[in-house]
Amino acid sequence: MSTVVAVIPVFRAPADLLPRVVALAEQVSAVILVDDGTDSLDAGVQHPGVTYIPLPENRGIASALNVGIERARALGATHILTLDQDSTAPAGFVRRMLDAIARAEAEGVVVAAAVPGMVGDQPALRLQDPRFAFDPIQAGQLVPVAAFDDVGAFAEDLFIDAVDSDFTVRAEEQGRRFVVADGERIDHGLGELVPVTLFGRHLAIGGKPRHVLYHAPFRTYYMVRNSVVLSRTHGRARRAWMRRRNRMMIEMVVGCIALSPDRGAQLRATWLGLRDGRRGRLGKIADDTLARVRGRGARA
Repeated sequence: MSTVVAVIPVFRAPADLLPRVVALAEQVSAVILVDDGTDSLDAGVQHPGVTYIPLPENRGIASALNVGIERARALGATHILTLDQDSTAPAGFVRRMLDAIARAEAEGVVVAAAVPGMVGDQPALRLQDPRFAFDPIQAGQLVPVAAFDDVGAFAEDLFIDAVDSDFTVRAEEQGRRFVVADGERIDHGLGELVPVTLFGRHLAIGGKPRHVLYHAPFRTYYMVRNSVVLSRTHGRARRAWMRRRNRMMIEMVVGCIALSPDRGAQLRATWLGLRDGRRGRLGKIADDTLARVRGRGARA
């Protein structure tokens, strides 16, 4: 008998979070919300199946996940569903993900997690064996608790960004695989679309207005810094895997630098991320560094 507990890190909770959490509670034994230092739900959780854990300060998504996972284990979880605060799992999602794990295990696969075939409008990237995902995001993963026994906790010194990638590499080094549940989809926000402008006008190509997937400069800093750290830590053993991931990250960052409205801040964030990654500086972004990269939508 499986006991599934959902863990959701919260940072300045969106207004529609609680109704979605209540709906999710119908699929799992418990939902654990870990508020990462914002106290944004201090009086809002009144459901018997939901546990609210406020952290005293912003310690990053890895720490929030680890706190939630420890509580889930104390509740007797056999599997842990990790979601972001802007993710929505459809009805029956958990049961079908458990079925996907059971099918893979029956084939002899040692499972790290089941991941949905679609996250928002983006299909899961695949390894050479298409049954398995390449570098899946943590939102929507159903993880057997035994995987955490083998792999360990999420890396808190990364703070945010590449936390899931680091976990993926360590899990695969233990012989575990991220099984794609074809046909499964969660709703998930993958970033803000910002119009691409040229000489002050919204650029259209082929009659379609063009946008860039925007991340605030402080997120660009973490993306770049943690990618450098990930490459230094795992690149020698996982060269092909890391080249593929770095190529995708570079394309995203270059797009922000070239096309976002705060190009200067994006460029500074990239340079500072490279600098600190090479120096091995981890944890939360330093206050003086944050001041230098602040731009449109910055918050940390």
